Amino acid sequence: MATVTEGGIQGSSYTGTSQSIGAEQDTGFTAQGKEQVKRFTGVTRDRVYHQIDDRKGDLIKSLQGFVSTLENASQNADGFSQQFLNGAVGYVRQFSDRIENGTTEELVRDAKQFIREKPAPFFAGCVALGFLAARILKE
Repeated sequence: MATVTEGGIQGSSYTGTSQSIGAEQDTGFTAQGKEQVKRFTGVTRDRVYHQIDDRKGDLIKSLQGFVSTLENASQNADGFSQQFLNGAVGYVRQFSDRIENGTTEELVRDAKQFIREKPAPFFAGCVALGFLAARILKE
């Protein structure tokens, strides 16, 4: 007759422990869970990128309209304000071209790089947008 002892069953060929079996099962479940999370995030990322790509055209049209408005304002301005508006026109035009010609993955990669290299302007922009949104929503 076999007796149960710590570390195995005495009198039988079984020498494993329930802890090692549980650890192997946990590792298998963990690996399966990680794989499912990777697949889910990949599918979700692809869907989000597809939706962004579908809406890029609308954003580009809006930016081009904004450029036209800035150019008209620049023609009516004098001195420093004209230089400022011309600089803004160039920046917005460059931004619009980058969005139009780049893939969503490239744009996300560029945004991450910008945030890593220059966190202060990014957070300042977030604060400014927050105040702007609060003003718009308050009215």
